[in-house]
Amino acid sequence: MDHEQTVGPAAAWREFCDRLKASGDRLVGDGFPSGASDQAEGYRHLSRLLIRGLLEQVEFADPALPSFYRHNDDVMCWGGPNVDNTYWRAPVSADHVYRIDGWLPPGALFVVQSAHGEMHQGTMGITAERSSDDFDVEADGSFSFEVSATHRDGNWLPIDAHTDHISIREYVADWANDEPGRFLIERLGSNGQHSEPPVPGELAEALLRAAAWADDGLVFWNQLMEGGRQNSTPNEFYGPFSSAEGAAAVGYGGCDFKLCPDEAMVVTCDVPEARYWSFVVYSYGWFESLDFANRTVSLNSAQIAADPDGRFRLVVAHRDPGVHNWLDTEGRSEAFIAFRWVMSATMPTPEALMVPFAEIDQHLPESTARSTPRQRADQIAVRRRSRALRFRR
Repeated sequence: MDHEQTVGPAAAWREFCDRLKASGDRLVGDGFPSGASDQAEGYRHLSRLLIRGLLEQVEFADPALPSFYRHNDDVMCWGGPNVDNTYWRAPVSADHVYRIDGWLPPGALFVVQSAHGEMHQGTMGITAERSSDDFDVEADGSFSFEVSATHRDGNWLPIDAHTDHISIREYVADWANDEPGRFLIERLGSNGQHSEPPVPGELAEALLRAAAWADDGLVFWNQLMEGGRQNSTPNEFYGPFSSAEGAAAVGYGGCDFKLCPDEAMVVTCDVPEARYWSFVVYSYGWFESLDFANRTVSLNSAQIAADPDGRFRLVVAHRDPGVHNWLDTEGRSEAFIAFRWVMSATMPTPEALMVPFAEIDQHLPESTARSTPRQRADQIAVRRRSRALRFRR
């Protein structure tokens, strides 16, 4: 439908609301979790997807005057985000040339992709991928690279006629000490230019694209999680593998767990030879990360205490076992754990052992790092501060 010619802003808004209502009605249909708390999470999830769709399609859609925005965080969490990443995105077009300037603390890492489309809409494609290791970085941590369809010498990220956005995964591993990075994008030659008021037909199309983005995401991620659960063995890890829609530098794997109230899962694995690695717990139905600021629902290579034998052990449990490497389930009897090995020379697969909660210590070495209630409180304080620095500035 050509909304420029046939639909005014009021009519477009009504159609947008009708589509949103239809999305909400899906949540009480077949295929979605039916418990009251699950449905509450579902409606919150839909509202988060809508916020994200509106940001992309309405507020940050102009490749002539782009800026980076967070497209996945502790609030807009969708599609299994890594809680150690700050995800940045900006619209681009092969008709223009861009410069990206930034800064990272010493030793920090980012992965940048030029891409188009969205995985949950069946349109995802990667034009090019680079990491911070591929660029010349100044001694103070600053860097700059150009983005264009024509070759550039030096720091350069290629785009092509299909590319519609730049995506950056910024990694923050040491939550106690790592500072957030900075990323700025500018279209070359845009000095003195400004945005124009919304055109009625263009706004109508953008609203409907945002509604479709949210509805498609609601269906896709729910089906992905349910399909994974149906096709996997509970309490058994699989992977790692590369994902065509993810980052080539990342090996992904996971485990669908089922835990009774007095059970725990002891996870054992060789320490990977990776620049970064992590474990994150996600909800079923929505593939959202959990409350990572107030609970240890994630652990990474800077946070996990390894044992002298070159392996590490994690304890997945509903309550604190007094072990440093505790993955908190939030009391969920079923959920999904994903692991990521980034820029890794080795690709080990974790092993899981289900044990009674009272017998956890029988399956851990004497060297296991412990955590007192005070130390756990300090650990949570660090997580809260990191969340504030990354997402509340």
